[in-house]
Amino acid sequence: MLSFLLDDANFWFSCALGIVIALFILEMAGMFLGVSLIGLIDDQAALDTDADASSGFTQFGSWLALDRLPLLVWLVILFTTFGIAGLLFNFIALSATDALLPRWLILPLAFICGLFLTARFGALIGRLLPKQESSATTADEMVGTVGHITVGVARVNSPAEGKFIDKHGQPHYLLVEPIESEEHFSQGEKILLIQKRDYRWLASRYTDL
Repeated sequence: MLSFLLDDANFWFSCALGIVIALFILEMAGMFLGVSLIGLIDDQAALDTDADASSGFTQFGSWLALDRLPLLVWLVILFTTFGIAGLLFNFIALSATDALLPRWLILPLAFICGLFLTARFGALIGRLLPKQESSATTADEMVGTVGHITVGVARVNSPAEGKFIDKHGQPHYLLVEPIESEEHFSQGEKILLIQKRDYRWLASRYTDL
């Protein structure tokens, strides 16, 4: 079995499943550190795509269930279905013909199958999750939100993770750095979101009145 998984024809499928296992381990480790890998990646992606809501890609993304699941969960489903589909196709081919399928055939076949299964499983899982369409938060709405640093020390050009609660009561994990050049924020310190810049936010220190 190990030789089958490590065969060159199954390299990308084994890698995909390996990534899923690695992400699972990181998420479990994050639970003990107060970090949500799912929340951090999903918040960055969601707040970056506000301007693309009316693009032609939206319908295709909706079919793929991209709008119903956290991005990292969606990627885990895609990697899992892609990896399992590829290994299954090659296992069937090996059992029937004593040979593995060529890469030029198996890779696109497994990818298309993975997309289809991801769309189906994503839609199913999306129905089980709380509906959040009416409480979607844009980047503009996050301006002025107060939160605190959860991990690391935030300095200029060296962002750290912060946790913020939006007006709907939903938590967001964002990368933040001080807007003032000489400022820095340590773990637990309260900060105020000022401006979004690329993948990170500029923030200032928040002082309770």
